Amino acid sequence: MSWSCEKFEKHQTKTSYISFLILGRWLSCMSVQETQITVGQNVTLNCSFVNDIRAKLYWFKQSLDNTQTMASAYFDKKEFLNEFTNNRRFSLDIEKGKNNLGITNVQISDSAVYHCVCCVAHQIQFLATVHVIVKELNLGLWVDQTESETVEPGGSLRLNCSVQFGTCDGRHAVHWFKQSEESAPGVLYSHSDQCEKTTDKSCVYSLPMRNVSSEQTGTYYCAVAACGQVLFGNGTRIEIGKLHFKLETAVDPVVAVLAGALAFTTVLVVLLVYSLCLMKRKLKRQNTGKNQQDNLHYAALSVNAKSRRPRNADQTDCVYSGVR
Repeated sequence: MSWSCEKFEKHQTKTSYISFLILGRWLSCMSVQETQITVGQNVTLNCSFVNDIRAKLYWFKQSLDNTQTMASAYFDKKEFLNEFTNNRRFSLDIEKGKNNLGITNVQISDSAVYHCVCCVAHQIQFLATVHVIVKELNLGLWVDQTESETVEPGGSLRLNCSVQFGTCDGRHAVHWFKQSEESAPGVLYSHSDQCEKTTDKSCVYSLPMRNVSSEQTGTYYCAVAACGQVLFGNGTRIEIGKLHFKLETAVDPVVAVLAGALAFTTVLVVLLVYSLCLMKRKLKRQNTGKNQQDNLHYAALSVNAKSRRPRNADQTDCVYSGVR
């Protein structure tokens, strides 16, 4: 894509204009080189062009929150601008159709996207775009999250993200992402250098959640952006539990006393009923024996009133009885 060279030179120090121009560069879908290096190494960003005495060349540095002009070259004159002025770590080679940018003793802050731009014949052309990724070995940077959390419907909880920074100094940011089956992953919340410090090199970031419902179930990831790296935690899975779990584990002391009293009373009633039954059976046996002793056992008389024969004087009459 082409732009007015005069307008570009007039507004090259304005960040908003340069950012808009670079956005057009990204939308043009041109190829982007990627270079990964380690802190302390040297790197050269190559940019070549057709040797034209009318061409004016630029290097731009585009970071996450800023876009600025680094250097310009015209004929055999070269100049570094802004914070890059008199910085010996940066150099510019403009001989024989080249506009190579050299960076020595690379730092984490050098991680950015660099654009080589040519302005000639009232037109602007992007010659090269290089994404520089600077990494530091053995940073000791890690992120830790609990595996899962269970909460009751309508309850509250706090997700924690423990971050160990190791040798990584400088600004950092922490972002929370949610992933579930119902929706695509998205950013929920971001921290900026605000945490609960446990030591000088470690922090705990928290994401409070209130009135939790089934719509909030899923896996929540904590991501830390620091020292040119983005490190994700393993994620915390939120599950909705049942309400009766809490009722079983938190019994009112008064309810416990009443339940104990009810159990004691029930046992006492059973014992009393059993004792009453035993007493009733014993009393019944005693009454039965008394009635048998009071009854008349047997009575018998032998009378022969109609006999015409003389009564035998030797015959006797007997009466059997039983009297207590």
